[in-house]
Amino acid sequence: MIRLMTGPWVARSVAAAVRLGVVGRLAEGAADAEELAGSLGLHPDRLNRLLRLLSAVDVVQPRSGRYELTGTGACLHREHPSRLHDLVLLYDSTMFAEAWGSLEEAVRTGRTAFEAAHGTDVFSYLSEHPRDADRYSAGMAAGGRFGTSLPSVYDFADARVVADLGGGDGDLLATVLDHAPHLRGVLVERPTALPAARRRLSAYLESGRATVAAGDFLESVPPGADVHILSRVLHNWSDDEARAVLRRSREALEPGGRVLILERILPDSGSPLLATLFDVHMMVMTTGAERTEHQYESLLRDAGLTTERVADLSLEMRLLVAAPLPG
Repeated sequence: MIRLMTGPWVARSVAAAVRLGVVGRLAEGAADAEELAGSLGLHPDRLNRLLRLLSAVDVVQPRSGRYELTGTGACLHREHPSRLHDLVLLYDSTMFAEAWGSLEEAVRTGRTAFEAAHGTDVFSYLSEHPRDADRYSAGMAAGGRFGTSLPSVYDFADARVVADLGGGDGDLLATVLDHAPHLRGVLVERPTALPAARRRLSAYLESGRATVAAGDFLESVPPGADVHILSRVLHNWSDDEARAVLRRSREALEPGGRVLILERILPDSGSPLLATLFDVHMMVMTTGAERTEHQYESLLRDAGLTTERVADLSLEMRLLVAAPLPG
């Protein structure tokens, strides 16, 4: 129980090591606390105490009087392909911390904790706070690394145009376009997310293989695509809003097209940690939720779609392939 109660202390200590440059310096090579403190302008004794805790949670390890990163700790470096550096900074942000601080309000009243803390919904907040929006986009991209396995699970050979609705910084769309050179891509996102998407997709934009567009897919979806991707989108929205997104997708989908839904799926029984954690996180941040496969099938059916198949992705994510119902 003590480990559960002190979990936030560990998370804060890990984030401090990232923010203070400790992880970046140790990525260059092992060092003792005095060396680290000198190169980073930190207090030697306080730093040594932080390093002891980081050693206890397998972020660093002592060796011959010096500290070095473990395999776990190396994932926190800015240049590591996992991009967990960006996710740590997002999870440790004041924006998230204040929202989680209002969890009791969410459970008591049914409001989102984010709105209780910040006075507005998360997406309106991000449109008014560009620095937080950049951090959010970077963190979402880091959390979306499971998407690298999508081309091995879904065959894009018969597709012509894929639209990534709520596609963030464009990393998933780039993965798909890399794998299938015959495809063209469209990314639809909030205006604040488009600069990052344009940077990530710059080569495809220049070659004409991709376009980016600001849009609200609750209202409409650009026509012309025969594959729509909804990656970690539906869990942001209430059932009514999720139905609206799916209906707009169904209306815009080319004949014979498919909708690819990437989400963590709750089992009908049991409590897997990641899915239940993110379910509560959705309660804190949005009007949405993680859902069971049965709940997704109900939403799809209401929108004129049905589940064609379900496949596993990495990080406990799953792919639901949805096809239009006949008629």
